[in-house]
Amino acid sequence: MGCIMTKIIEVQNVSVHYTQENMERVCAVDSVNLSVCTNEHIAIIGENGSGKSTLLRVLRGEIYPDQVNGGQVIWHENGIAETSPLSGRNISSLISPKIQDYYSTQAWNVTCLEIILAAKTNDYILYKSPLEEEIQEAYRIAKDLGTDHLLYAKIADLSQGQLRIILIARALMRKTPIILLDEATNGLDTKSQTLVLEQLENLAHNKNLHSPSIIMTTHRTPLPLFITKAYAMAHGRLSPLDIQRTAPQTTLLQQKRQSTTENQSSKKIVSEFTGVSAPLLAFEKGIVHSNRLLPNEDTKFNGLYISLKKADVYINQKKILHEINWEIEPCQQWAVKGKNGSGKSTLLKVILGFLPVALGGQIKRTFYTDTSPHGIILSELDVIKRHIRIVSDALQTHYTYNDTVEDIVFSGLDGNIGMYRKASKEEDIIVDECINKINLGHLRKRPLRSLSTGQARKTLLARALVGKPSLLLLDEPFSGLDQKSCSEIIEILEEQILQGVQTLLVSHHDSDFLPSTTHFASIEKGKLTINE
Repeated sequence: MGCIMTKIIEVQNVSVHYTQENMERVCAVDSVNLSVCTNEHIAIIGENGSGKSTLLRVLRGEIYPDQVNGGQVIWHENGIAETSPLSGRNISSLISPKIQDYYSTQAWNVTCLEIILAAKTNDYILYKSPLEEEIQEAYRIAKDLGTDHLLYAKIADLSQGQLRIILIARALMRKTPIILLDEATNGLDTKSQTLVLEQLENLAHNKNLHSPSIIMTTHRTPLPLFITKAYAMAHGRLSPLDIQRTAPQTTLLQQKRQSTTENQSSKKIVSEFTGVSAPLLAFEKGIVHSNRLLPNEDTKFNGLYISLKKADVYINQKKILHEINWEIEPCQQWAVKGKNGSGKSTLLKVILGFLPVALGGQIKRTFYTDTSPHGIILSELDVIKRHIRIVSDALQTHYTYNDTVEDIVFSGLDGNIGMYRKASKEEDIIVDECINKINLGHLRKRPLRSLSTGQARKTLLARALVGKPSLLLLDEPFSGLDQKSCSEIIEILEEQILQGVQTLLVSHHDSDFLPSTTHFASIEKGKLTINE
């Protein structure tokens, strides 16, 4: 006998429009009809800005349909049909970049265990003493996700990837009829992604009364095997998708066994697309081939030379980086690989001047030009920010000003967050060229908070590129971007490299590294290893 399927959510001809500050009306969801039943697991596939995140928030009851001809949403809570958004919040758990941003920007002095336990009462933080069995359940969930070692860590001390997996544990702790996952595995290293998908597959295959229906948005295929329905979303419209064209016909365990072969195949595809195979092969073997550019006595190289010697870095009296010895020379393009929480983002903050090196170590930044062959020491933060720019999840999270796209890009000329002066006519031209180069012209008047995650990332990349910086620090720059956007960004970065920009990209995915990468390193538990 098949499983009995009953309706949980009905979306009836729902439309959602936003009104921008300039009074422009933007359609995010357009006449969507969708039914979600028990024992049903749905994937919604679409590019950045297609309306996926807005639709999930409608399902959750966080965003209302338009008041005029906006349709309605019906939630079935305990067998009773309800139109109150409170019912949507009672029966669902949502993991999204916006929720993660909220936790990241709070100054709560709470542990990960408290955040997970607070799910039982649907609170952000814990307000009551938990039961012993609840604590044990939280430990079990965290252990299954490979994150039990973080339970007593403060949420303020987590990397973006670590926080994401803690919030997934929190969603599993709530045990709601529906779990809504908005690009939930973005920002996770390979091991963490595998553990999360394993737990979701276990939930999907456990056909009992308490098994949740899973709805996930993604722009990546193939889909997990537990997905039973798929939809494509574009320009706010939803259309059924043939799941046989997107879902792999293997179990998750078989996928893991095939991972080595698939990884090699993906490397082959990347090398054929770019025509440059040396960087990926070099990282795979732990070596760097002869495509690196080294300065010699007959050649002048303009750019930054950065030296770290015996650099220890502490955050809240805890040592995060251990005796970093590293030289970054002009014309070098670096890639650093590391798992979530390994210290990658901390290392970039040190280079940018946002975190100091402990006593006994040092960092030195020297800028060389044709007119200053002996180099200019960069020591003041304002000067450093003009030469070194960063794109990261953390910057996107903590960019609290709701500036327009063009204002955000302009702020990059000074390396500031927010607008503090008016642009000159010459600067307006520079900003305009940069916006058009990254295909953001149609969004130039849109405020940051109205953008999708991918659109916001591209805006911050434009902010980093404006004014031709010397060094780009790229912290998981492709996280949250669809394939089309990734290809566009890679093309733009490669063009910047040809024009003399240095790059330092950190990621836990080999496929994220740029074709022009010349040097590789690994970081684990705060210790850097140079791959020579």
